[in-house]
Amino acid sequence: MKYVHNCVVTALFYLVVFHFLIFSYAVLADNTTSSADGFLKQLIGAEHYGMGGSFVSTNRGANAVSSNPAGIATTERNQFAIHATRFPRTIALLSKQNLNANYEDYAQYEQRAYGIETVNYALPMGRFGTFAVALSFLQEGHFRRVNHLGKALNSFPENNIALGFSYGLSILEDTFIGIDTKWLRSKVTDTAGVEHLGHGYAYNIGVIQQVSDAIDVGVVARNLSNGLSFSDVSIPDMITRTIAVGIAYRREISDGALRIGFDVHPPFQDGIRTNVGAEAWYRHRIGARIGYLRHTEMRYASVLLLEDAVFETEERLWKAEGFCFGLGFRFGGITFDAAYTPQFIPVTTSEERISTVQGENIYTFSIGHTF
Repeated sequence: MKYVHNCVVTALFYLVVFHFLIFSYAVLADNTTSSADGFLKQLIGAEHYGMGGSFVSTNRGANAVSSNPAGIATTERNQFAIHATRFPRTIALLSKQNLNANYEDYAQYEQRAYGIETVNYALPMGRFGTFAVALSFLQEGHFRRVNHLGKALNSFPENNIALGFSYGLSILEDTFIGIDTKWLRSKVTDTAGVEHLGHGYAYNIGVIQQVSDAIDVGVVARNLSNGLSFSDVSIPDMITRTIAVGIAYRREISDGALRIGFDVHPPFQDGIRTNVGAEAWYRHRIGARIGYLRHTEMRYASVLLLEDAVFETEERLWKAEGFCFGLGFRFGGITFDAAYTPQFIPVTTSEERISTVQGENIYTFSIGHTF
C-alpha cells in the first residue's frame, strides 16, 4: 500500500509539470535566450558534476539549492557549501571543404577563461521545514568568433548574479517538496561596447519521492521565468523553462556505500540531454565518482561582420559530451569534493569539421560544512 501511494503521488506531480512545460515551450519558441539562461543551468557542485551531472534525485541539503530544492527538506543540521567552477580558455577551429574538396579552416570560436562561484546555506526549522539562501556569481570574459582572415567578429564580456531563497518541506509519507526563488541581474556588452543591465526572477519547483529504502525518484521544473528586463529590446532576454526527471539507487554494504543517479531532460528540443553517474564511499571518509553526460543547447550571438559593417544574429548548437570523474573526502563535519567534466563546444553543420585546439575540460571544487 505504501509503494502504491508513493507512486501515485509522484505520477500526479509529473503530469502537472509536463502539462505546464508544454505550454512554456510554445511561448518561448520564437524568442532567443539570454546569457543568464546558461548560467542558471550550471549552479550545481562538484559532488554531482563528478556523477555526470545527475542531481534530480541525489541532491541533498545545501547542495540542493538552485538545482532541485526538494532535496533541502532532508536537512537535519545546519549546512554551508561553497562551489567554484572553472571554465578554461577554449579555442575551437571549424573547417569546411574548399573548391578543391580539401578541408581548410574558415572560422574560430574562442571563449576566454571564466568561472562561477556559489555560496549556499541551509537552515532546518524542524516541522516547519528547511529554509535556505544562495548567492551565485558568474564573471565571463570576452567571447570571440574569428573569421578565416583572423579578424574578430564579436567580443562581448558579461556577468550574472543570482540571489536566491529556498524552502523545502516533508509532506505525506516519504515525499519532499521544495521551491527556489531567484532574483537575477545580468550585464552584457554589445558590439559597440555599451553595457546593458537586465533584471528578472526565476523559480525552481521540485519533488523527491522515496519509493523504497533504496530507490528515490524526483522531478524538477527549472527556471520558470518571464525573462529579463532590458531597456534595449534587441538584447536577448528570455530564459528557457526546462524539466528534469531522475532516479537514484543507494545501498550500504559493510564499510562501503554505493549511490547511482540517472537523469533525463525532456522534451529533447535540441537533442538528447542525459546524465548518469555513480559514487562509492569507503567508511564515509573517501569517495570516488564516475559519470557520463550529454547536453545540448542552442546559443545565439549578435555578430558584427567587420568586412560588411552589418549585424547578424547567429544561431548554433553547442554540445558537452563525455566522461566525468570526481573525488570526495570527509573530515568530521567538513566535506571536500572535486570534479572533472567536458566543456561545451560548437556542433558542426553539414560539410564541416571541428577540432578543439585548447580547453576541453571543466574543473569544479566544493567544500561543505555540517554543524
